[in-house]
Amino acid sequence: MPPKLEDLKFVRIIDPQLFAVIPRYLFEQIKELNGEMIDAIRENATNILTVPVMNEKGVVVGTLPKLNVWIAALYDVDLGIKGFLWANFDGIEKCIYVHACSVDKEYQSADGAFINKVVEYLRSLPISEKFKNKILMSTSRPKAFEKRGWNRSKKIFMEFTKITSVEDSNENGN
Repeated sequence: MPPKLEDLKFVRIIDPQLFAVIPRYLFEQIKELNGEMIDAIRENATNILTVPVMNEKGVVVGTLPKLNVWIAALYDVDLGIKGFLWANFDGIEKCIYVHACSVDKEYQSADGAFINKVVEYLRSLPISEKFKNKILMSTSRPKAFEKRGWNRSKKIFMEFTKITSVEDSNENGN
């Protein structure tokens, strides 16, 4: 019998090679991501997770983990990775921003246990309490989150896409 969700543990990933171990299907479950986007994320793991360290001549001699990026795998010793979370700490908004989270279908439930586990984990991180007071996330499923106590943000996300220049945007009345 597989372990219960509450028995799975989040483990931080700071190594880009370990990022590649997150099963692709967990990314594919996120409605907003298509195959091309998933490939781009996986190919850029080093840029997502680390910052280059340069010597006095400007030559990259290594990398260090980005302190404001937190990617964690939901893990079981016997079963491997069953979910993941990708968040950033935003110093301007003084919040934790969740870019993505996904869990194996066998651990998805109507009671929102995974979302609750994500929030509990984020609030347990060794960061300033100022960040823990506000957790933001964009979603295409707001009602599911509202059922779990989340509120719609007063801020609206804006996109600037598929426009070749600002002039084209102005000509189209955008």
